[in-house]
Amino acid sequence: MQNELLKQGLDAVVVTAPANLYYFAGVWLHVGERATALVIRQSAAPLWIVHAMFRAEVRGVHVETVFWRDGERPFGQIAKAIGKATRFAIDGDWEARHVLALQEAVQAEAPGSVAVAADDIISQLRARKDDGELNKLQQASLRADAVVAKLKAQITADATELQLAKQLGVLWEEIKSEGMSFPPIVAAGVNGAAPHHEPDDTKVRSTVGATTVVVDTGGFYDRYVSDITRTFVVGEPSEEIKRVYELVLAANLAGIAAAKPGVTLSDVDKATRDVIESAGYGEYFTHRTGHGVGLSIHEAPFVVAGNDQKLEVGMVMSIEPGIYLPGKFGVRIEDLIVIEEGGARPLNQAPKQLEDVIVRV
Repeated sequence: MQNELLKQGLDAVVVTAPANLYYFAGVWLHVGERATALVIRQSAAPLWIVHAMFRAEVRGVHVETVFWRDGERPFGQIAKAIGKATRFAIDGDWEARHVLALQEAVQAEAPGSVAVAADDIISQLRARKDDGELNKLQQASLRADAVVAKLKAQITADATELQLAKQLGVLWEEIKSEGMSFPPIVAAGVNGAAPHHEPDDTKVRSTVGATTVVVDTGGFYDRYVSDITRTFVVGEPSEEIKRVYELVLAANLAGIAAAKPGVTLSDVDKATRDVIESAGYGEYFTHRTGHGVGLSIHEAPFVVAGNDQKLEVGMVMSIEPGIYLPGKFGVRIEDLIVIEEGGARPLNQAPKQLEDVIVRV
């Protein structure tokens, strides 16, 4: 970060978000309404200003800490840590009242100082994972593979979306995940046409004939997240379900094949979208191809049209094309991939060929 500050002409960055604090200082801290700020300075050691009630949590951290107490305002201390900065950056998780209070304190300390957003700088650092991070992401994805395999065995025609969603929570607990990385999506039949459908009392198969069940879930391994989607087909698939499923699978594989160092994220998005558009289903693929994952479930880089950032070794992202047919069903297939020298390596190994996802009831 100090190298980035030098490149960007910044004197300091104020880090406040729990994931960012963990990334730089190794402690995950939710402080509620009490302001905390890790100040990373270009030409001085970092300093963490934190409320005294969190003294135990930050004990042993590898940066110097300064504590404040209720009845005090920490912004003067933070401003002194920033020093006589001409330009400094703040990450985007702080409440507006904290940002305004800090700007006032900084102006008193160094009139004319300019504050800018730090999110792009931090997100690009976090986008390039080191070996330790990649190992945690791999382990998290192996857990995801195991969870969806176990859930498939529990899908019945009479099960409701809510029952399956609750079962996902049980399975993640059994596999010793620290919870779920996001509220799970279980979408049966017509509900599958809504990409972010919230599970309800809909039964898996409430009509005659086959249907799809979109299952999107994720957990953790040592704070690093997983994210996987498998679409299960309950009953013998109709020709339309077969056609749509095979298209989405082909788009998923095309996106993975296109993801290589030096390729733009926009081009990866185009590779998946071209498969679906060429078959006449373009209007039913309604979201971006993917997003980065790491300490957060959605982080840089984003696999979306217009993003001309080039892929680099160590980046991890989802490839998750989908087709959503209103009033009928939806299909989405999602894997996490890591960019390596030779191309993309999937972190997920859960089976996804059509025959693998059929649930015969």
